Amino acid sequence: MVIEIAAELARAVDGVDWDAGRVDDACQQLVRVSRRASAEQLAAALDLLVDRLARARLDDADGVAHVAMSGGTLVERGAPPRRLGEVLLAKIPPVFAAARRFADRCLVAMGPDSEEEDEHAEYDVVAYVDDRAIPRALFRDQLDADRPGAAALVHLKQWTLPAVASFTRDRELLRRAIGDAELGRAAHALRRSEASWLHALTGAQLDAPWLILFPVLGRGFRVVVDGVVSNFDLHALLAEALVPQGVPGTSNPPDVMAVLRGEASECRRNHVAGSWNLYGWRAAAHDLREPRHVPHALWVWGEGQPRDVADFDGEKTLLIGPAAFERSWNAGRTFSALRARVDLGEELPAGQVREILQRLVDAAA
Repeated sequence: MVIEIAAELARAVDGVDWDAGRVDDACQQLVRVSRRASAEQLAAALDLLVDRLARARLDDADGVAHVAMSGGTLVERGAPPRRLGEVLLAKIPPVFAAARRFADRCLVAMGPDSEEEDEHAEYDVVAYVDDRAIPRALFRDQLDADRPGAAALVHLKQWTLPAVASFTRDRELLRRAIGDAELGRAAHALRRSEASWLHALTGAQLDAPWLILFPVLGRGFRVVVDGVVSNFDLHALLAEALVPQGVPGTSNPPDVMAVLRGEASECRRNHVAGSWNLYGWRAAAHDLREPRHVPHALWVWGEGQPRDVADFDGEKTLLIGPAAFERSWNAGRTFSALRARVDLGEELPAGQVREILQRLVDAAA
């Protein structure tokens, strides 16, 4: 049954005037029957969808994004992610570029941001881009000028989520996605839109060596950061690795950490306790014992991403000091299928820590 429905969906999306009701019905049926399908049936159904997706052309402005989305559903049910992910690696950059192009057309037509726009943002909105709501009426006014771009923009979610499903379940795919400069640029351009999840994912750290320094303690460590896309998760995973080494900090319960590592889906406590203030390496020129006196521009905020922590001599370098205030945040994972970890490498000799800190001070001056 799942194979027949996949074939029907592949046919139903053809043409600019594809039948939305027919496509939606096929998508919903696929979700239902895929729960009972065997691994072989899921793989065969996915092959049909990937074949249709591979033939897709941006200029068709059809409903093929729903094929991509349904392919992601099958991957989440257990179908092999590689073929879908490879097609999406090729298809998404031009789709995102077209979506950005049409979004810019709409934003220009809207004019400068206004309080009135914010007041009515929740009503009849087609898309949110750059924190602005694009109204349906304006979207329709611009449609004939760039139908492919319009189709790409309105279906950003349907392109993004199956890419996330595929890349987080195949490490080689994820490594290729992170290294794909064109994909990275396209996702960055839409980082404040429905594509934000893919932007976050392409910043994941994979087996990345980091230098962690505690200037107040005169201690330093080398660690390996893997699968981490959030500074909040980085903070907690570092504490899990370093507090047992005698670094003052807070150890969170094992079930909380299992959720953050992607080994469990729930925990008894719904928050993570923080330990420190985190800083970029240029904060070495300041006294971290007085965090309120360190410029906020040098803080590494929990809401950010590890990708944005600056390198020093080609290595991600993080300074840690006492917390300015007590912190906690929700326990959860950005990507449920992506495992995260911080592995302790070595503790550096005290003399080497002093030498590195002095080099940082000199470079920050």
